Amino acid sequence: MTLYTFGGTPADVLTDSSGNVVPDYPVLVKVAGTGATVTALFEEDGTTPIATLKSNAASSSAPGAIRTFKAADVSEIQFEYLDAGGQPVRWYQAAREVAAGALQTAQQALDAASSKLDLETTDPQTAAGPVTFQDAVTFDEDISAPNLPDLPSAGWFMVTGPITGTSADRAKVQAQLDAAHAAGGGTVLLKAGVTYGIDTFLVIYDNTTLWAYGATLKAIGNSGLLRNFLGTETFTAYNGHSHIQVLGGTWDGNANDGSTGTVTAETDIVNFVHCQDILVKDATFLNCSTAHGLEFNSTDNGRAVNCSFYGFRDNSSGGTRQFSEAIQIDMAKSGSSSIGSFDNTPSKNIRIEGCKFGASSRLGYYGRAVGSHTLTAGVVYDNIKVLDCTVDGALQDGIYAYGWSRTLIRGNTIRNTGYSSIRYAIPDPATTAVSPLGIAIRDNHCEAAAADSGIRVVGDAAYKLPLVSIRGNTIKGITGNSIHAEHCAAPVIGQNNSDTTTSTGLYAHYSDGAQVTGNTVKNSGSNGINIAGTVGALVSSNTVDTTSSNFAIFVGQGADGSTNSTDALVIGNTCLAPASAGIRFSTNAVRCSAQSNKIRKGAASPTSGISLAASATDCSLLNNDMMGNSWSAATALSVSTAAPITGPHGTQALPGSNLVDLDLSPLPALEAAMRPSGRYETTSRLRLGTSSTPTSGTLYLVPIWLPKGLVVSNITFVSGGTGATSPTNWWFTLHDSSKKALARTADQLTAAWASNTVMTKAVAQTLAGTASSYTTTYAGLHYLGVMIKSSANPTLISEGSMPDVVASVGQGFGGTDAGLSTPPTVTAGAFTAGPFGTGSGILAYAYVS
Repeated sequence: MTLYTFGGTPADVLTDSSGNVVPDYPVLVKVAGTGATVTALFEEDGTTPIATLKSNAASSSAPGAIRTFKAADVSEIQFEYLDAGGQPVRWYQAAREVAAGALQTAQQALDAASSKLDLETTDPQTAAGPVTFQDAVTFDEDISAPNLPDLPSAGWFMVTGPITGTSADRAKVQAQLDAAHAAGGGTVLLKAGVTYGIDTFLVIYDNTTLWAYGATLKAIGNSGLLRNFLGTETFTAYNGHSHIQVLGGTWDGNANDGSTGTVTAETDIVNFVHCQDILVKDATFLNCSTAHGLEFNSTDNGRAVNCSFYGFRDNSSGGTRQFSEAIQIDMAKSGSSSIGSFDNTPSKNIRIEGCKFGASSRLGYYGRAVGSHTLTAGVVYDNIKVLDCTVDGALQDGIYAYGWSRTLIRGNTIRNTGYSSIRYAIPDPATTAVSPLGIAIRDNHCEAAAADSGIRVVGDAAYKLPLVSIRGNTIKGITGNSIHAEHCAAPVIGQNNSDTTTSTGLYAHYSDGAQVTGNTVKNSGSNGINIAGTVGALVSSNTVDTTSSNFAIFVGQGADGSTNSTDALVIGNTCLAPASAGIRFSTNAVRCSAQSNKIRKGAASPTSGISLAASATDCSLLNNDMMGNSWSAATALSVSTAAPITGPHGTQALPGSNLVDLDLSPLPALEAAMRPSGRYETTSRLRLGTSSTPTSGTLYLVPIWLPKGLVVSNITFVSGGTGATSPTNWWFTLHDSSKKALARTADQLTAAWASNTVMTKAVAQTLAGTASSYTTTYAGLHYLGVMIKSSANPTLISEGSMPDVVASVGQGFGGTDAGLSTPPTVTAGAFTAGPFGTGSGILAYAYVS
C-alpha cells in the first residue's frame, strides 16, 4: 500500500457562495477522473484511519480548513461536498509526492547538464533521460507543486554538491542566490533533509523564491542567516530588493546559551529592509540571540504565514533586551535599521497569520511574540494585522502594538506572558507626536498574564486614541486588569468574557464616551467594571458575577484624584454577589444615572445595592431591581446626602421607582417624599383635613400597601377633636387582602382615648399564636382594622368617608362585622372579617411600625 499526501494548504478551505468558511462539514474524497470514492484515508501519521473527513471545527485556529491527510494508492483526487442547494462542488488536487516527482525531474536535469537550467541550450530532459518513479503516477491535468510560484521567465537554481555543515555551504547557497539575481529572479532550491552551515548572512535579491522545505540552515558563525541587502548598499523608502519569498525550512539562529551555540551577537535570524512584497511562509525559526527571529523593517506588504518561532536568549550585556520581539515591525531609523537611508520609512501593510511562538528545546521565550519598539515623530506603522497566532509564553507582552495605525489583532491565543497578553501603546506626544487610529482587538483568547492586563490599550492625555474596538475576547487568569482602555476616544468594549483577575475586570480610564456593553465579568479581584475620570460613559447590558472587593460597577475619579466621571449611564446590567455594592457613584460623579439594573446579593454580603458618595450630585436611580435581598430602601439605596432622583417628577424619596423587599410604596412623588422614615401609612398626611366617626361595636378596615418581609410590631390610629366616652372595648387588627386576620393587639377595655391623641398599640397575637410581631409574606394590599365600643366613639383623623354603595365595590373598605366587643382569635387564620357594607367607608389615617 502506497500512501499519498493531500490537504493542509491555504487553498484547502471550504467556503460557501459568499466566501464564508464552512466549518465541521463532511468532505468526500474521490479518484480524479473516475468519481470512485476513496475509503482508505489516514491521518498525517499514515497509520490512524479517518472514518469521515471533515473541515476543521469553528473552534479551530483554522476553521473550515481541510487538514493534511493521506490516501492509499491514489495520486490524484478530487474533493467533493454538497452546497446549500444540495449540488456537488468539486476541485482537483495532485498528491504532494507528485510535486516531489517534478522536483526529481529538475534535479536529474541539473545533474546531467552540470549547469543552470535556464542557461542550457540542450534540452535537459533529453540529456537526463526518462524519469522513473517507484510507483505509477498518471497526470490528467497540468500539475504544480504547493507554494511553488509559476515563474515562466525565471529559472530554477539547485544548490548542489556536498553539504558539510561548514562555511563552504554558505558559499554554495549564495552562488545560486547570486545566479538568480543575475537572471532577473528565480527559485533557489535547497535539498530536504540537509543541514546547511551558514557562517554569515546570506543575501537574497529581487524576484527570488528560496524553497527550503525540509532543509535546515544553521548559524555557525556569529551572525544571522538571511537578509535582503549587502552591508554596502543604501536604499530609500521601499526601493530595496523586493518581491521575495522564503518558503519552508528550519532557520536555526544557534544562540549561545553558555555551553551550546556559536552566536552571541545581537542579530536577527532573517531581516528585510527598504522593500516591498515579502512573503515568509511555513518557516521555523529557532534559538535567536538577543534580537529578532524575523524583522520587517521599512517593508511594504510583508507577510509571515504559518511560521514558528521557538527559543530566545538575551546575550546583551546586563540582559537589557528582555523586550526583543520574535517578529519585529520596524522603521528605517538610525540604531534600528541595519543600513541606510535612515529616512524613517515605516513598515506598513504587514500581515502576521497562523504563526506560533514559544520556547525551544534548549532556550526560553522571546520578550514579545510580535511588536515594535521604535517610533519617530509624525510616523506610524499602518495597516498591521496579527491573525490566528498562538503564543505559548513571552517574557513581557504577547503582542506589543506600538504606534500601529489601522490595526487588527484577531483570533490569537496568548498564554503565560510576563506582562499583558496584548498591549497597545504610543510614545509621549510631547517628544514623539504620532496620530494612529483604528485599533480593533477581537476574538482573542488571553490567559495567565502575570502582570498588567489581559488587553491593555493606552493613549496619552495629549492624544486620545480614536476608533478603538475591543470585542469578543475571552480573558482568564490575569494578574491585573482583564481589559484596560486608557486615554481613548469613545472606545467600544463589548461582548468580552472575563474570568478571574486579581484587579478590575474592565477598566475605562480617562476615556470619554466609552461604551462598555454586553460583557460578562466573573470573579474580579476588585471592581467588575471601573469607569474612572471619564465623561459620558455607557455601561449597558453587562453581567458582573462576584467581586472579591469593591463594587460590581464603579463610576468615579481617575487615578489622579481630580479628573471626575460625569454623565455616565449605567443601564440594564446584572450585578451578582458584589463585595461592597452593586453600583457605586463615587466622589464627584455628577449627573450619572443607574436605570433598570438588577442587583442580587448572591453568596456575598454587600452592604447595599446602589451606593452614592455625598458629592455624587444630580444623579438618578430609576427602576432598579434589588428584590430578594431583604433590604430596606435605606439599605438598598445608600445615598448619603446626595439626594438622587428616584421616581417620576423629580421625587427623591426612597425607594421611589426602585424595587426593594421592604420599601415598596405606591404613593405619588411628593407624598412619598413626605412620608416619615420607616412608616407605612394608609394615606399621606398631606391628604388629611377632616375626621370621621366609626359606629360603636363595628370593625372598620382601612386599606394599606405593605411590602414583603416587613416586620409589623405596632398598629397606630389617631383620634380627632372628640375623644371616646366610657369605652368598654377597643383593639386594632392587621388583615391580608382577603380580609383574613393576620395579627391583632390586646383589648384595651376601658382605657381612655382622649381627643387628638396618637394611639400606638403592640401586636399581641398572630397567626402563629401569642407573638409580639408579624412579618408580611407578600408585597401589596393589606388592611388595618379598628374596633371601638363605647357610649360615644371618638372621631378618627381621616381623609374623609363615603357611603357603602361606593366603598364596598371591588376590594372595598369600611365597616364589616357589627356588634363586636372582645377581640377575635386570629391564631391559624381563625378569623376573617365579614362583607363590607355595615358602615360607611372611612378613610382613616393609620400606620404600622
